[in-house]
Amino acid sequence: MKAAVLEGVKNLVVKEIPTPIPTKDMALVRVKACGICMTDHKAYSGERTNVNFPTICGHEFSGVVEQVGDNVKFFKPYDEIIASPVSNCGICEDCRRGFAQYCKNGAVIGGDGMDTIIDGAFAEYVLVPENSLYQKPKNITFDAAALAEPLAGSYKGMIEYSELRISEDLVIIGAGAMGLLASMIAERAGAASIIMIDIEDWRLEFSKKCGATHLINSQKTDAIKAVYEILPNGPDIVFEAAGPLAAAQLAFDLCRRGTRVNEFGVTTEGTIAISPADVHWKETRVDASFSVYPKVMQSSIRLMEKGFVDPNKIITHKFKLDDIHEAMKTMKTPERVKIIINP
Repeated sequence: MKAAVLEGVKNLVVKEIPTPIPTKDMALVRVKACGICMTDHKAYSGERTNVNFPTICGHEFSGVVEQVGDNVKFFKPYDEIIASPVSNCGICEDCRRGFAQYCKNGAVIGGDGMDTIIDGAFAEYVLVPENSLYQKPKNITFDAAALAEPLAGSYKGMIEYSELRISEDLVIIGAGAMGLLASMIAERAGAASIIMIDIEDWRLEFSKKCGATHLINSQKTDAIKAVYEILPNGPDIVFEAAGPLAAAQLAFDLCRRGTRVNEFGVTTEGTIAISPADVHWKETRVDASFSVYPKVMQSSIRLMEKGFVDPNKIITHKFKLDDIHEAMKTMKTPERVKIIINP
């Protein structure tokens, strides 16, 4: 099969490698679509330092079952599937508490966040454990289906953890793919105001079609002052989906008493200035959210199937596997949101 093998920092080689054979509880999936996440780009650029080369990245994907191992019970060849990158044992204490993303016996397909990483979907075929497979509803495109996992992550952060309620006022920092998916979820969940903060005017304008009601360019204006001109009583939730430490700091600086903060986007090392006394007297509720578990994957698929959220809206570029180098270059351009690889 053809695969994009990351052999070192910025050394991405598209080449023929042996097609894997599914064993036991694994299925061989023919990849139809795979999104590029910043996690993938950081592995390519060297910003991620926990990458063991060679590796195949790509953890946002959909496809068709080609072949199954002897122990696979609920999926068969030709099934159209959505994949979660998270595979868990289902038996350890974390799994049974409902935190499958913490499973110490689990593995992540082509991504990050677990000790065991297996080859991902920047390839024509990928091996997937059966418990990571979900049936794809017929009315969901393969491209949209590939974004079930990031949609599930945004749903988990916004609804399961930050508990957005109807008529609440929301600030989202970062108009990237995750921030835009969060905005679409918030719009359908009944948020009164969705203030989008970013440093790129193009992305801010793009966010209008994803539910944003107000736009703030934090490089051109005082974001805190601008937010409080729109919301004199301050936001109910600040959802940081940008990544830089400055965005994490801004999230806390925007808080009034009782604001709920979700540090959703920052994965880089570093610290910010937070006063425990301010957190105490403001009763700031601080949350964070990474990865997904089965419940939110099912919720994500249902959101798409019922027409509540259409991830196709945020797809701005598509590339063939042979052109993945151009796709990686495009990841650093301002006028892009989600890039899809169609092998």
